[in-house]
Formats: sequence, C-alpha cells, structure tokens
Amino acid sequence: MVKKQLNTLLSAALLCLLFVTSATSSAAGFHYQLNLTARLATTPAGELSGVEMSWIYDPELSATLMDGEDLSESNREATLKKRAADILDGLLEMKYFTTLYLDEKVLPTVAVEQYNLQLTKESQLQLNLTLPLAEAQQLNGHLLKVVVSDPTAVGLATFLTADRLILDESQKKTCADPTLEQKQLGDVDGGHTLMSETMTVDCR
Repeated sequence: MVKKQLNTLLSAALLCLLFVTSATSSAAGFHYQLNLTARLATTPAGELSGVEMSWIYDPELSATLMDGEDLSESNREATLKKRAADILDGLLEMKYFTTLYLDEKVLPTVAVEQYNLQLTKESQLQLNLTLPLAEAQQLNGHLLKVVVSDPTAVGLATFLTADRLILDESQKKTCADPTLEQKQLGDVDGGHTLMSETMTVDCR
C-alpha cells in the first residue's frame, strides 16, 4: 500500500520509476532533496518576465530517475531530452512547486517551454528551466516573493541560502538583497514534513 502511494506521488511529479523495495524503507518513507538556484528573467524593457531556475537533484533520486536509461555517448543527449520532457509534464501538474507574488498578489504563470536536463560530473541531474509569467510585470517599486513548496511533502526543495537567488547588476541598483525564510507548515501522512521556502526581493 505504501509502495503504491509513493509510486503515485512520484509519478504525479514525474519523480516516479520505483522506489520502496523493502519493509524498512517503506516504513521510513522516501524523501528527496532539490537544491535550487534562481535568477529573475526580464524583458528588454526591464520588466519581470519570469524566473530562471536550476534544480539539482540529490544523488539517490538522480540514480532512481535514470535507472536503466541509456546514457551511452551516442544516446545520452536523446535520453536526457526525453527524461526532461517526462519530468516537465509531471511538474506542470504540481505547478512547478513554485508560486510568485507581487505585493502579496499571486502572479499567473504559464507552462514552461524553455528547459534542459544535464547530468553533472557527480552524476546528479540538473534541470534548468524558465518559469514564465502570463504577463510581464514592473518590478521597481514592488515587493516580489518566490515561494517554493512540495505539497506532497515527499521532497525538500531548498535554496539553502539567500544568495541562491541571483540579481543582475541593474536589479542590484534598485532592489535590496534577497532574504530567505524557511517555514515548517506541518506534518502529513507517512512521516513527511511539509516545508515552505520564501525568497523575498524588495524593490520598493
């Protein structure tokens, strides 16, 4: 039963493909971590158009996702491209675990079209994507929040430190350094803790 539930969760986020293989691991529950880095994407006019994000998967999940895949030199690129498309399909259902707020108002986003998947020297998957806004927004004079949370509580998507949201030189002139707030929202079934991370950029 636990195995079926975990596989359903992982499939929904395209972090599926197998996991709980013993009573011990099932009882302990499956957790994974994504280390995040982000940049604010802007239009030529300097308006906020989205967020460029880099997600590095932990070694265990990377190995699980790529188990049985053909990573030979001749097929590596095609394999990673296919796996990236699979992951993005699942992330769309989860709204990319990311919500953007401007002055406490949710900014509508649209489906990711720009993305690629790489395998680092440490054999960890690195997913690079741009989460676009439905409509570009003026950033100067406003307060931006980037909130990241996995509603399944199976994963921990974390910026680690506030400097993981990188501002360009023009943004540094009009915005304060980003601040990071990490919150524990509660526990859910299976021994998982629901976490939320809020990166705030004050450009007022």
